[in-house]
Amino acid sequence: MTNVKLVTENVIKQIVEGINTASSIYILTSFVMKSGVELLKPYLVEAAKRGADIKICTGDYLFVTQPEALSMLLFPDFENVEVRLWRSNGTSFHPKAYLFSHDQNGTFIVGSSNLSRSALTTGVEWNLIMDKEI
Repeated sequence: MTNVKLVTENVIKQIVEGINTASSIYILTSFVMKSGVELLKPYLVEAAKRGADIKICTGDYLFVTQPEALSMLLFPDFENVEVRLWRSNGTSFHPKAYLFSHDQNGTFIVGSSNLSRSALTTGVEWNLIMDKEI
């Protein structure tokens, strides 16, 4: 069964829930900021420790991504974490998606929330969350 809901604030709750239960975590955002990474890093570290496959991709479009935030996402002690930077060469790069899978279930979040504190907590954002349970 698939459940779909609209979340317009505090999407952090669903993201943390996804991270805490997922065996695979895929995050794709147009930019990352230190404020957003600070919110998620403790949960990502725990997921990495339990062996979750973590892949994060962000971009350099408009130079919003903060180098400090990228550094914070590097987990040198874990081979199961991969971070990539999309080099836009001036081409618009504006995706925002979070995918969490566990067993045969999963959660997909797509919308307007980049990886920043305001986008994940108090900002005006629209995100569709789809849960698939078998």
